[in-house]
Amino acid sequence: MFLREGELVGKIAPHLERGQTLLDLGSGTGLIARRLAQRVGVRPTMTDLIEYDNRVRELRFIPMRDPVTIAAADGAYDVVMMLFVLHHMERWEDQERLVREAARVALRRLIVIEDTPTSRIDRALNVFWDKVLNLRHGVPTPFTFRSAEAWEPVFARAGLTTSHRDTYRAKWPTLMTYHHTLFVLDRS
Repeated sequence: MFLREGELVGKIAPHLERGQTLLDLGSGTGLIARRLAQRVGVRPTMTDLIEYDNRVRELRFIPMRDPVTIAAADGAYDVVMMLFVLHHMERWEDQERLVREAARVALRRLIVIEDTPTSRIDRALNVFWDKVLNLRHGVPTPFTFRSAEAWEPVFARAGLTTSHRDTYRAKWPTLMTYHHTLFVLDRS
């Protein structure tokens, strides 16, 4: 997964500034947050429903007790980052609740990367890889994907403005088989 981390950090780093506080929401192992701390100089905190056995231990971790509630004050973090989190929620309504909650604790910005299949073949490959990559951690895979365009009104309803959007095919670990979209969202 080393190559995947490098690819993601390369996409995210230009949208962060040294010294910013960063909440990695749905942090998983925390490897991306750690690499962003090393490369950019952000100060990350991790939070997730699942406490991965192989998660980074040197970063602060706040366990989530509820999938749509973050134990933090309004504007507690300069940036909230959600990488491949939203499609793991079973209901679209819960996706929207989590986006609003992330916007609440973000002082300035949300950075979201989501799987955004663009065709039936894209979706089939996305489902395959998502199942394979999440099986060992017990992460739910309800496959509640949306297109990049379908995410825009969700973010707007949460009071967020898209300052940057990039749809791309990741090299690692999925070998460019389906699309991801990076959204850089600023508080309105």
